[in-house]
Amino acid sequence: MKRMGATARIALAAAILTLGIGTAEAGYKEGREAYEKQDFAAAWKELDPLAKQGNADAMYLVGSMYHMGMGVPPSYKDAAEWYRKSADAGKIDAIFTMGIVYEGGIGVPRNGPESFAWYKKSADRGFYAGQLKVANMYAKGQGVKKDIAQSYLWYSIAEKTAPRANNDRFEIPIIKDKLSAMMTKEQIADMDRRAKGWKATGAK
Repeated sequence: MKRMGATARIALAAAILTLGIGTAEAGYKEGREAYEKQDFAAAWKELDPLAKQGNADAMYLVGSMYHMGMGVPPSYKDAAEWYRKSADAGKIDAIFTMGIVYEGGIGVPRNGPESFAWYKKSADRGFYAGQLKVANMYAKGQGVKKDIAQSYLWYSIAEKTAPRANNDRFEIPIIKDKLSAMMTKEQIADMDRRAKGWKATGAK
């Protein structure tokens, strides 16, 4: 048999890689569609192999299936493990969900500081729900030392990123007014300045 030259081998490898990526994307699309249709047996068939290959989106959905017992026996331990893998791969929804995992003790011991750390990580990356959690936890001293100024700051940041159709846009100013009553004018000015210059870090 005639041996392939270096150029041919590179071309073949590239073709296989492209085929693999295309297949993975198609498999996820099919799995996601089955998941949304609540055909969890079909969803599992597509998503489980992709999750084991390191697909962050598939890992997140597999985690949710274990969490809710959809298509597989419920297992908080497995849910937490898959959420963690997806979060470590950079999926922002999973990063936020890890905050829920530690706050609620879902498959792991409850841990307030760890919960806050995950919510904060999602907030830093621009995840609106994470920003609200961080603001609220600072206000209550939950998982972090109580800090009214930081709470005001994160509500201000969340106010900037709130979805247009979200009613929180009308409630946040009311909350900020209550917090500002416990702050100095200098603190308010400083936090307003920080919120105005705030930018999200990179996230998938």
